[in-house]
Amino acid sequence: MRSFLAKLATIDEKTLTSRELQIVSYVKSNLQTIVANNMKIEKLAQEVGTGYSAIYGLLNKLNIKGYRDFSISLANDADSAEIEVAKDDENVVNKYISIIKQNYSLIEKRSLFESLKLIKNAPRIFVTYWENVLRGPAMELENFFFEQNLSVVLLDSDWDTINQRVDRIQKNDLFIFLTKYGTSKHLERIIEKIKYHGGKIIFVSGRMPTTMVSRMTDSVHTLIIDSPNTDINTLISKTLPFHYFNDLLIYHFLHANK
Repeated sequence: MRSFLAKLATIDEKTLTSRELQIVSYVKSNLQTIVANNMKIEKLAQEVGTGYSAIYGLLNKLNIKGYRDFSISLANDADSAEIEVAKDDENVVNKYISIIKQNYSLIEKRSLFESLKLIKNAPRIFVTYWENVLRGPAMELENFFFEQNLSVVLLDSDWDTINQRVDRIQKNDLFIFLTKYGTSKHLERIIEKIKYHGGKIIFVSGRMPTTMVSRMTDSVHTLIIDSPNTDINTLISKTLPFHYFNDLLIYHFLHANK
């Protein structure tokens, strides 16, 4: 068993002296540095503030035969730690791929083309993020429309501001709502008011819209923001699906223009 940490787990740390516990604590906190610098016993003793005898006493209790074997066991532990980090990175990648694939299967091309038609026919576009966390995807979409010389305004859920815009709607003005949950009664009231004034609505949400919202909106896109894949215990930003949706919309917008 050429692993310092594995051997350490086999003994009761209460049997270690205070100086030996100091050595253990230092090694755990500085494992990669010790291995990378091929730290000699003199340097380790100096860093910990102890003598050689405490180090050899610890090794003896762990049945490690000398400082050279100790160095080898630490190198093995360092390699194992790097492998675990690599696995963690792979888990994040797999979760990204998983949630993008799920949204790829969910997003309907027909609805996407309906949204593109609404965008192209809109005299003005109001990109509206209902939760602050979605400001990034909303700004990304607003910037793209601006670059395409479209009349576009970025809005948040501020009640007074959004009502001022709705009160001055022109026919076919388009509101694109980005929302994680879409269950706000204020949002429903705004949507109803937009429809009453002759505006158009694209509703992009991480939840199925309510019956009222479905009835009032012109194009609905429901995204998966929480992956049902429970085998990968990794947290992924809930903005990822919205960025993916933006990229799809932008791609088809540019492709249709060509």
